[in-house]
Amino acid sequence: MHLYKTIKSFLFDKDYFIDVWAKCIHVFGFIDIGVLEEKEILLIFENFKLKISGFDFRVLKLTKNEILIEGELESMSVIR
Repeated sequence: MHLYKTIKSFLFDKDYFIDVWAKCIHVFGFIDIGVLEEKEILLIFENFKLKISGFDFRVLKLTKNEILIEGELESMSVIR
């Protein structure tokens, strides 16, 4: 369990992080949601916006500054 706590504390010490798995996208540290649609999601961070494009997106979990999305990712881009 020590390794798990070490990794968790390492990740949550950051302002934000983005994890991508086979069919899931996990984002931590966003401030607001600009767009939340089946084919596009726009997350607003302090210094940039993250545009996620794909299809069949659905939110599995959502908290104040963390989201877990399931779907087919086609692209991600940073908008300054």
